[in-house]
Amino acid sequence: MSQTLRQVFEVYIRTTPDKLWETLTNGDLTKLYFFGGVARSDWKAGSAYEFVDEDGDTMHFGEVIESVAPRKLVYTFNAGYRSESDRDPASRVTYEIAPAGEACKLTVLHEHYAGETETSKGTFVGWNQILSGLKTLLETGRPLQLPSPEETPA
Repeated sequence: MSQTLRQVFEVYIRTTPDKLWETLTNGDLTKLYFFGGVARSDWKAGSAYEFVDEDGDTMHFGEVIESVAPRKLVYTFNAGYRSESDRDPASRVTYEIAPAGEACKLTVLHEHYAGETETSKGTFVGWNQILSGLKTLLETGRPLQLPSPEETPA
């Protein structure tokens, strides 16, 4: 039996909780820092969500477990870029937003219940780039141009 692998990322972003929430959940904004992925959901507990690329292909998808704007968002994570027969079991992503002076502390916890998998290896690189892009976008108003995770040196 595999042990749960927990990836924890923390970043301080000069923004408000409301602006951070909007940038995490608005597809017009997610495409600017989430590898072009457009978020689609009403972000209510029990609702489905998906991130789709510019070709309309699903990048990842799942179900919203908890949604408390602008403080906490929890959803299941399934890698849509892998075939169903090759897909790792669903994992869980939790975003927590806390005011911190003139900034917000964003904590992202990605729990991989199957332990270390191809998906967990990819998300470790991906989350670092996503959060760097999110911070840059909110603080400068401009997207950060980074290579895709597949093109990033180890």
